[in-house]
Formats: sequence, C-alpha cells, structure tokens
Amino acid sequence: MKKCLIAVICACLLCPALARADNNTRDYIAAPPGTLLSLLYYFHITGDTLNVDGDKAADVDLKEDLFLLREVYYFNVGSMLANAQVILPFGSGSLEVDASGLDDSSSGIGDLILLGTLWFVNNPESKTYFAFSPYFFLPTGDYSSDQTLNLGGNRWAFREELNFTKGFAVSPDHNLYIECTTGFDFFTTNDDFNGNHSLKQDPVFNLESHISYDVIKDVALSFDYYGHWGGDKQVDDVDQPNSGANSQTIGGTIAYNFAPGWQFLLQYKQDVANENGIEAEVIQARIFYAFDLGKMFR
Repeated sequence: MKKCLIAVICACLLCPALARADNNTRDYIAAPPGTLLSLLYYFHITGDTLNVDGDKAADVDLKEDLFLLREVYYFNVGSMLANAQVILPFGSGSLEVDASGLDDSSSGIGDLILLGTLWFVNNPESKTYFAFSPYFFLPTGDYSSDQTLNLGGNRWAFREELNFTKGFAVSPDHNLYIECTTGFDFFTTNDDFNGNHSLKQDPVFNLESHISYDVIKDVALSFDYYGHWGGDKQVDDVDQPNSGANSQTIGGTIAYNFAPGWQFLLQYKQDVANENGIEAEVIQARIFYAFDLGKMFR
C-alpha cells in the first residue's frame, strides 16, 4: 500500500474536532436559561487494523490521548431557549503502519470549535425537545503538511445537525429517553496537504441515537449508536478511491450525578464497521459542573 493512500485515508485522523464533536446521551436536554456548564473530556483511542474497501489492508498501532475543554451558556432568544458554546481540543497521538513503514506522531492544540443550539421545542413537562445546532470548526490548530497525523485540519469545517429527544416517565425517578440526531459535515479545501497538495472532501452524513434509562435517581445507563457515511476525498482534483468514511460504532455509557450540579460520565464504544479507516476503540470520561450564572448578577 502506498504511503500517499494511507495519508489520504488517515487525513485529520488525530484531529479531534469533528470526530469528537459527536454527542453524548442527553446532551440535548436543555438546562434553564442563565446556566453555565463547564465540561472536561478525556478520550483514550486505540486501533490495530486499517481497512480499505471493507477489507483489512494493514496492521497498525494507533494510540491517542485527547482532551476537550467546553463551556456552554444557556439563554433565551425571544420565546425560545438557546445556548452558545466554545470547545478547545488538545492532546497527542501516534500511528505506525507496518505495510508502509509509516511512523508518525503529533501533539498540541486542535481546531477551535464554536457552536450554538436553538430549541424549537423545549418542554421539560412532557420531556420533549427538538433543536438545531450549527458548528464552526476554525483552522486554528497545530498543523504540518509533512505529517500524516495533525491536531489541526488546516481547513474550515461546518456541521449542521437536528436533534429530537423524547422522554417517558416509567415510574418515579425512572425515566426512559430516546434520542435521534442527524446532519451533515461540510469542508473547505486544505491547500497544504502532504507536501503542498490540495485536499478536498465531500460532505459526510451523520446519524446518531441514544436510548437511556435511569436505573436509580442519579444514575443513568445508555446504549449509543454513531454512523458516518460519505466524505470521499480528492487530491489535486483527482478522486481517491476508497477514501470515504462509512463507519458505524456502538457503545455504552454510564452517567452519575454525584453532587448538586456535578456529573461524571464514562463511555466505551467500538467500531463495528469501518470501510476505509482504522477500526477504533474509545474510552471516554467526562466531568461537568453546572451553576446559575445569573445569580452572580442579581
């Protein structure tokens, strides 16, 4: 396998911006206006198989340790609820590919993510939520055209997604939630790819679902599904066969509200299908604290 093909398939592999922009269970259950939510994420990612066109192409050794700092503020826009968010990724990773002799690593700051959410339906009484989120991925992260792995993507990217969340009160303190999120990722051109080449990428279609249940008042379990399709790439306007994502991932999550305003979340997920890319296992830990910022100004 040519090193260039691996570089195309693995382009922005380490970059946590888009891959880590997938949601966790109950992310679209809105907090009250005036709430400030501070979150810290940790991702440990490993993989040992690189697939091309659905078949194993090489043994690899992928290791990543990534972090996200995220701030979320909720406020009213007329009669509707909205939030504004900022996400800063950082971390490190390494990749070895036996078939090509590739051995690369990277560390530093990733692309800054700005986004917001607008709830067209926000009804805590009926546990019904319908929302839209536009994401903006800024080309601010560390990037080198000489590396296969990069924290930054050296291009603008955009995600537009819609979410519907519906909850059911099974019994007191035992709620069931069903969530579905769908949308697209769009990309501008990276004009400094793999030695001053031009990298273009088609849109990616995303589908995500969570089914969660409160096993006790402050502990919820969730089954998680993530799917990504499309995203074929072109280098110098030449189509690159077998460069699209086409991956499906399943996982499980436990969330524990261990003190007022505090939550700890732990997730494990694994690719069950990855047509062109590295089959990955991900362990994610997240902690957040929510408080009423409005009280400071009243």
